[in-house]
Amino acid sequence: MIGRPDYEKARSIKHCCLLAGSRRMSIERKYDGEYCQVHIDLNSPQSCLKIFSKSGRDSTHDRVGLHRAIQDSLLLGTADCRIKKQCILEGELLVWNDDCGRIEPFHKIRKHVRRSGHLLGAGQDSPIKPNEHLMIIFYDLLLLDDRVCALEASNERRQQLQSLVRQIPGHAAIGYRKVIAFSSIDAAKQVTEVFAEAITQRWEGLVLKGCDDSYISYNWTTSAIKLKKDYIPGLGDSADFVIVGGNYSAEDMQEIGIGKLWWTSFHIGCVDNKDEVRRFNVKPRFRIIDIIDRHGIPKDCMMHLNRHGYFTESAFAVSSPYFDVVLDPSRNLRPKTLFMQPFIVELVGAGFDKPSNAGYYTLRFPRLLKIHGDRSFKETTGFDELQDMARQCLEMPSNLEREEKMWIKRLQGYR
Repeated sequence: MIGRPDYEKARSIKHCCLLAGSRRMSIERKYDGEYCQVHIDLNSPQSCLKIFSKSGRDSTHDRVGLHRAIQDSLLLGTADCRIKKQCILEGELLVWNDDCGRIEPFHKIRKHVRRSGHLLGAGQDSPIKPNEHLMIIFYDLLLLDDRVCALEASNERRQQLQSLVRQIPGHAAIGYRKVIAFSSIDAAKQVTEVFAEAITQRWEGLVLKGCDDSYISYNWTTSAIKLKKDYIPGLGDSADFVIVGGNYSAEDMQEIGIGKLWWTSFHIGCVDNKDEVRRFNVKPRFRIIDIIDRHGIPKDCMMHLNRHGYFTESAFAVSSPYFDVVLDPSRNLRPKTLFMQPFIVELVGAGFDKPSNAGYYTLRFPRLLKIHGDRSFKETTGFDELQDMARQCLEMPSNLEREEKMWIKRLQGYR
């Protein structure tokens, strides 16, 4: 497998323009699926097709639902196939809905793709619908026969990709692309408009590649760029939650590197009976929905949680004089320690998703933004409120034009 390049993260439209410099950039949709590196070897004595995952694992057998689409789109076994020896392409595995004519949310993938022969995390998912199936979006070409395309310019790779792939609606396609010259005076305006459209259409984000740059970059001036809503302060999907408990990992403590810690991961909860608490002042019931660890907690916040949590810790119990805890039996979310005075925190994420073996939505890739010392758990997001927030975020807006104009206006503050 060919190693993937690093990407720069744009923290604003202005920062994106700075990273782009004066380059002509290919603005491409970032698809919310699973990465595929497709290898074709026509001289292989066995199957000529292999599919590798983002981690480099051979996922050919697990992604058998894609084989036909790849074979048909590359015209393998026909006289019209342009591959004579070998080929390596990059793409994204997605779920397509024929009736709606759209790509389905990320969590639908786990119903269609096995992991080492087993369906994982799909215990609470609905059965596969007849109108749903896997598809692949190709977006780069790294090798074609004896031609090492990865060393060539992005523009040239795109042209070769377009001549290689036969697009099949709902099964195989080439990703969206728009070219912007960042040397132009209105480059920031053009990027703002494309990004506003991406947010309105509920895309995961954008990837920017220099039209004259090779696949592998050796310095940041030629690196590809990722532009996502949650990378920009103030734009990500955020809400207030409670931290009700914690766990400890010696390995994580070593990785964090800030000295002795009592907890290295923390359990996020929502008030499950928020209306009753507000109206009748009954004992709160916290539903634990997720865990946030060192990857999503700044070191100063990790220190704060450990210092203050020490004085209110208690062994785990489903019920205490202060609150009750609700655990989903299909998910391993039980903390070793509870905090009798839960922390109120603001989390931000990259949209919403249904975790493995869960029938409800949580923030995707949550990160801790702030610990609130002046708020009550009554002001945090209730469980039902979180589900409504997620559905609203995922659904297409009723007035696309109005929402896109709103985002253009909002993004102007980041130019």
